[in-house]
Amino acid sequence: MTTHLQPVDAHVHVFAPEKFCYSAPRSYTPGEANVAKLRDHIERIGAQHVVIVQPSPYGTDNRATLDAVEQLGQKNARAIAVVDPAAQDPDLIQTLWNSGVRGLRANLKTSGQTAVETSKEQLKLLTAQMAGTDMALQVFLPATVLIALKDTLRDIGRPIILDHFAGLKIGSPDFDTTFEQLLDILALPNVILKTSGLCRAIDYADTPDAIVPLIPALFDAAKDRVIWGSDWPHTGKSSERAARPLTEIEPFMDIDDVQQLQNIKNWSRSDAEFHKITRETSLELFGF
Repeated sequence: MTTHLQPVDAHVHVFAPEKFCYSAPRSYTPGEANVAKLRDHIERIGAQHVVIVQPSPYGTDNRATLDAVEQLGQKNARAIAVVDPAAQDPDLIQTLWNSGVRGLRANLKTSGQTAVETSKEQLKLLTAQMAGTDMALQVFLPATVLIALKDTLRDIGRPIILDHFAGLKIGSPDFDTTFEQLLDILALPNVILKTSGLCRAIDYADTPDAIVPLIPALFDAAKDRVIWGSDWPHTGKSSERAARPLTEIEPFMDIDDVQQLQNIKNWSRSDAEFHKITRETSLELFGF
């Protein structure tokens, strides 16, 4: 994709199992998506900067993510790390910051920790860990849980990035009510909507048609607080993992990331809005 935009891809992962072994307790075993392949992805979409998000198969071992940042250089790459919420370690947080980490991730949906009280406690512990830094808190939870955590999200005094269209799932029970309440969450001044993982929001439909009528309300609710990420290299459906042994490599989904970027352009009401979503807000948020 040839463009003068040079977008920021704010959600990619690196999997380098030959160099960094996956954690034993994990829900799936992905194939290789190393830094060389990430460079190809960056060139393909015309990006200048990426944010490498720690994926669940590595647990709290952030070495693969940090190694990728080091290879790309902090001028071009930042990271979101995963740490043990209960392990209050200021030295570790400072080390992560120095290594290009600009946020901690609460990947609670993938880990199955979606009970409201459990989620609330995890977010509070991670927030305490980040005290004294400008790190963001990145959260992946179902929209219904985020709605129940509204007061907690409001009271966290730092940016909160909501992964994958804020856990939106079109066609879920009581969707209309959930959507209206989710807009209230997105209106919180410290909440950032990440338009990543579109396939999850539309329940893996062939086209994004179902979400198109909702986009104006989402963009308006989170006005000037929307970012974009491809979710490369597109891990598989979580619903299929129970039947797949960990010894079997989960195939990546074939998703056109250039088209994903084009979707955002099509949905933006102006070039200025498109540039803000795909570049400017992320440059500021992640300190490029």
